[in-house]
Amino acid sequence: MSFFTTKEIAFGLDISDHKLRLIQLAQKGRNINVQLYNEVDLIPDCLVSGDIKKPEALLSSLKKLTKTVHGKGKLSDEVIVVLPEEKTFLKTIAMPITENKNMDQELKKNLPQHVPINFDNVYIDWQIIKTSDTSQTVLIGSSPKEIVDSYVNILNRANLMPTVVEIEATAIARALIDAKNNQNAQIIIDIGANRTGLFLYDEDTIKFTISLPLSGKQITQLIVDTLDLDWQKAEQAKIVCGLDREKCHGALLEIFTDTINKLENHIKQTMEFYYNNYGSEKKVEKIILCGGGANFINITQILEERLGITTAISNPWERIKNPNPDYFNCHRTQSFITTLGLGLRGLNPETFL
Repeated sequence: MSFFTTKEIAFGLDISDHKLRLIQLAQKGRNINVQLYNEVDLIPDCLVSGDIKKPEALLSSLKKLTKTVHGKGKLSDEVIVVLPEEKTFLKTIAMPITENKNMDQELKKNLPQHVPINFDNVYIDWQIIKTSDTSQTVLIGSSPKEIVDSYVNILNRANLMPTVVEIEATAIARALIDAKNNQNAQIIIDIGANRTGLFLYDEDTIKFTISLPLSGKQITQLIVDTLDLDWQKAEQAKIVCGLDREKCHGALLEIFTDTINKLENHIKQTMEFYYNNYGSEKKVEKIILCGGGANFINITQILEERLGITTAISNPWERIKNPNPDYFNCHRTQSFITTLGLGLRGLNPETFL
């Protein structure tokens, strides 16, 4: 959803329940570099499931984030911000081609057939993906007006201009998939601290997104409860042992057998839904894991063995130069994937319209 027209680049801003992250990119020729970056913690319950509960505390953290950036250059006043995944809806739908050229009116007629929606309470954004003689495929994104307005308001108070508010899955796909050189159907799984998002990407677009009952916190809590460790030691066990059969006597692999089974089933159900409802002859050829939970040792190998599909940890540094490998280590990089995707769009003001 775009709000202003500009010719200036914008920085990417990721607002989660626990942290704020920003990245501003710069491009010289074909090279893309991280120019500015930063991360600050939010106080507890500042945001809860994407809802701003303590606006003054969030405003203070935003100002701290922008005034203490790392890197060289001037931070833009313009920003592309991500909306909380749990507050957004994204899906492709098929619609008949009609003589009515007002797409908003056509969406109001057709969208309720696919999902219950109150147009008075949400913002809708759309993009036509594909057309034929009789039908058109449209990518639909929506979010409650109350949520979008609250984010825009807090950014304005921080003297920032929100040029675009974007759905998280779109930013992640932009960071991880080079659409010009990749036409394969893929599944991306973003394992975050509070939730896991899964979305299917094909034909240069996201077909649909779903939320999974899995999170980094749940993984840690299961280790705490089962092995009787404190939280810090459970986090260390997650990093050191992971799902490796040889480390820690394979204890975590045994603990998480049920969790892995459920994740495997969700992935299989996602693929079956795609094959049955989207009429694509393509098979899913790759699974990409990102987010902090993607650093769980051996998770890619186990999923690949079970599903027979190439599975890998995301690597955004194939297209973007890592400015500080000590800061952007393998663990922190995964947490900045969304921010990098927002920053990439920030390089192209023509997409802000």
